[in-house]
Amino acid sequence: MRRLLIASAAAAFLSGAASAQTVIIDWSGPDAGLIVAVETPATVREYVVSNPRPGVVLEGRISQGYIVPETVELVPVPNDPDYVYFYDADNRPVIVRADDRSVVAIETTTAAVSDDALPDELIGYVRDNRADEIVLEGRIENGYVVPAEAQLRPVAGYDGYSYFYSEGRPYIVDNADRRVVYIAR
Repeated sequence: MRRLLIASAAAAFLSGAASAQTVIIDWSGPDAGLIVAVETPATVREYVVSNPRPGVVLEGRISQGYIVPETVELVPVPNDPDYVYFYDADNRPVIVRADDRSVVAIETTTAAVSDDALPDELIGYVRDNRADEIVLEGRIENGYVVPAEAQLRPVAGYDGYSYFYSEGRPYIVDNADRRVVYIAR
């Protein structure tokens, strides 16, 4: 009977003004019941991924619902005052509800350049001209923002790109925003 009542309440809730939201019903644990999760607009996600910030180290695991401490500077999303964001220590964009500082989404996809988008000569140059290893914090993946103090090597003939080696692997970086756009295998 309890399940039927909760399901009925969820259906009634969905038919109202909140129908653009995702509703999750948790049937287990002490907090069982109706949980409403806000769906983040695509324009917000695109803006946040396209405008990286230096990573912030926080205690504990960041997940949906996590309340971001007041000590963390949150960046506003233009044209959508309901959302702000920051990047975590792993350089993942974290989208936060502006009114209560709660995490609504952690983006795991970032921009990358496909194999055929970069000329073979550029990739070959990076592989053939090994650079000294550099050590960076966090997991280096596509979208990782390389700190300003890290020395990048220019790619001869390709002014828009630089590269570095870390843990034996070459990484190609877009000079415009110092983001890793390609990981050579």
